[in-house]
Amino acid sequence: MANTVLLILTNSSKVGKLLPVIQRHVSKTLYIQYFPDKHLPSGSYSSLLQWKLLPNHYQKIANIYALATTFLSKIDVRVLISSTKKSSLISTVRPIELVIFDRNYSKEDAKMFVKNCIKNSAEPCNFMAINNDNQDADECSAETLDDDDVNNNENKIYNNTVLGGTFDRLHNGHKILLSKAILECSNKLTVGVTDSSMISRKILWELIEPCEKRMTALREFLNDVNPNLIYDIVPISDVYGPTKDDPSFEMIVVSEETQRGAAKVNELRLEKGLNQLDIEVVKLVEDSHHRNNEENKISSSNYRIRLLGTRLKEPNITGKSLKPYIIGLTGGIASGKSSVAEKLNSLGAEIVHCDKLAHDLYNPGQQCFNQVVENFGQQILTSSGQIDRKALANIVFNNKEELDKLNRIMWPAILDVAMNKIKELQAQGAKIIVMEAAVLIQAKWQYVCHEIWTCIIPHEEAVKRVMERNNLSKEEAEMRIKVQPSNVEQVNEATVVLSTLWSHDVTLSQVQKAWELLNQFLSKQ
Repeated sequence: MANTVLLILTNSSKVGKLLPVIQRHVSKTLYIQYFPDKHLPSGSYSSLLQWKLLPNHYQKIANIYALATTFLSKIDVRVLISSTKKSSLISTVRPIELVIFDRNYSKEDAKMFVKNCIKNSAEPCNFMAINNDNQDADECSAETLDDDDVNNNENKIYNNTVLGGTFDRLHNGHKILLSKAILECSNKLTVGVTDSSMISRKILWELIEPCEKRMTALREFLNDVNPNLIYDIVPISDVYGPTKDDPSFEMIVVSEETQRGAAKVNELRLEKGLNQLDIEVVKLVEDSHHRNNEENKISSSNYRIRLLGTRLKEPNITGKSLKPYIIGLTGGIASGKSSVAEKLNSLGAEIVHCDKLAHDLYNPGQQCFNQVVENFGQQILTSSGQIDRKALANIVFNNKEELDKLNRIMWPAILDVAMNKIKELQAQGAKIIVMEAAVLIQAKWQYVCHEIWTCIIPHEEAVKRVMERNNLSKEEAEMRIKVQPSNVEQVNEATVVLSTLWSHDVTLSQVQKAWELLNQFLSKQ
């Protein structure tokens, strides 16, 4: 199996049969160079790389990406466009290790093609042919685009085109949109990338990669599939970006979802006396792998949902004994930590509930009782001499200094009791112990854990849950959430991120995935 493969495609109708076979030969990147109805006659490679762009070429590229989503969902597929626009060698960022032809050629012709037409090939670069012309194959059932699905103004080429988006974890839907823009641009393509101010309403926005990282990935892809254009990739903080004042733009590419945004752009340009932009609308493509809690189109939201339960980074286990292996389970108030802990317990983990341990420490006779009463006064006691936690909460959640004072009393005591409990469980043979603690990040207890698992839910959902669970007003719920680390801070510390936003079964699936990957990791240590 090769890391990077180049498919020389001469018959686009064969893609649905080729990709399932190619899956067995590629592990990371598949480049596809489409030469319509071309053979590889000896000595005429330059003519091979000079051919007229066909009117339906965009549709064929879009179909390739749609089929790749079905058959090669974990492979980075890139349909090359540079050689469709100018005479050039096939040039790729990543070195080609294997060339696959979709029809049979003589060994000599294949070798000469690899030598003369591929600029960046590994040493050695192997080649093979997959010829399904005479083989029976099932018709592919993947979503493809019909002629009526695309705005087929494909013969018009613009000097300067523009488009915008979040472009989080570049996927095949993005690549279709970008390919449309490249095919209809002769000089400069401007891409606006939404910065942090525009992403907060997206699903699992906390997992969206930093703007600079998204811009870098975008630039690498664009230069890879067609290095012949000028690319201006800029951050944007509103729907207009550079379109509000740049008179050089001629055309804007949008998806079906964002075409209203293009209309708003033209409205603003009209007000400012700028030329109106032609609008090209790209059809959304179905995601054949989507689950019930996911969108039915190819989307970054689906990719972020699929990150839940996966290992986002390597844990820091340097110098730490792995017995027992301690997972710090944390998250904001009402984020579902306890339900996740229960599921982990059912899978074999032992649980240390730090919040429950904290409750016990408030009881008369426990080590924190006297300190809390001394610092907050007799008014926090009930008639029976117990600490009234609601009265205490009203004090500390309305005054940060009072909250800090309480934390200085409670946090060291909670950690001491938790570590003693962990030692007890270790003596009983526990191998994996989950320390559930809402304050884990604030108290800086990461150092006692091998890795952190974080539960997140949207702010609006957290407010709703806190209001219902604690019988609080919206203002009171907001106040309690405000004193916690943000979801972004929690995610930055996490090896694994989970979300209880959806059904019990969806959460269970995330937890089972995380548990399985954890055990695979531990089996290699």
